[in-house]
Amino acid sequence: MYELIKLGKNTYYIKSENNVGIYKINDNEIFLIDCAMTNIQANKILEIINKNNWVLKGIINTHAHADHIGNNKILQDKTGCKIYSSEFESHFIKYTVLEPAFIYGAYPPKRIQKKFLMATPTENLSYNLKEIPKGMEIINLPGHSYDMIGIKTDDDIYFIADSLFPIEALNTYHIPTIYNIEEFLYTLEYLKTLKGKLFIPTHEQALTDITELIQINENKIEEELDLICKFLKVPLSLNMITKKMFDYYNIEINFVEYNLVEGTIKAMLSYLIDKKKIDITFKDNFLLYKLRK
Repeated sequence: MYELIKLGKNTYYIKSENNVGIYKINDNEIFLIDCAMTNIQANKILEIINKNNWVLKGIINTHAHADHIGNNKILQDKTGCKIYSSEFESHFIKYTVLEPAFIYGAYPPKRIQKKFLMATPTENLSYNLKEIPKGMEIINLPGHSYDMIGIKTDDDIYFIADSLFPIEALNTYHIPTIYNIEEFLYTLEYLKTLKGKLFIPTHEQALTDITELIQINENKIEEELDLICKFLKVPLSLNMITKKMFDYYNIEINFVEYNLVEGTIKAMLSYLIDKKKIDITFKDNFLLYKLRK
């Protein structure tokens, strides 16, 4: 845990439950790719930086979820580094209440305004990604989040954020957090075209070949879309669809988990509506979803 691994001439990563990328822009200055979330992780990052006599010049946030941006403020306060993100994600990074509000669909109750969903706001950041060092190339990976990005370094290493979910997570939680199903599936197709030395997902070990993991992710989404269509042979409300998905996968729920999963189910319903596979109807003032004839 928290092991520094060298991947190429200038590319490293800190292996942990939230992998953090490191790119050396010269002999002693570095950029981070994401920064994890907890105080323990922040201290480990700083310990590794100090042990190697590095100077942290910048952090690139791949997207605005708390486990990727949670240590922005502490690292910026201690090092004076700059922080970068895509423009869309920058609003959620600066105004972090937007994330639980988006998940909940209104002002979020305090019980989901927690560190896991709502990081400390980052006041000083830039979405001018043209400022990032040479040797780091932005790649677009939308779907899991609004405008998620990844990084390819000149060592032929790809940091692909949460564009692929680990097998263990899919087997345990089944329904991953996805904002836009069509874009997520498009990103999976894009990932199939990439050729690189190594691929670093945030929550998975480094992989030389991501073909199998792409297919597993694709199969899981298709399975769940088909399952919803099967359920909707009779009209159902969102609550009933959500319950059936929880029951089918035997998922233990809490308030946060319920809202996260229901958000993905809504995204799946949006996708199926747009693809004209399902429709909506109203009965006794209930909004119901049904399979399209």
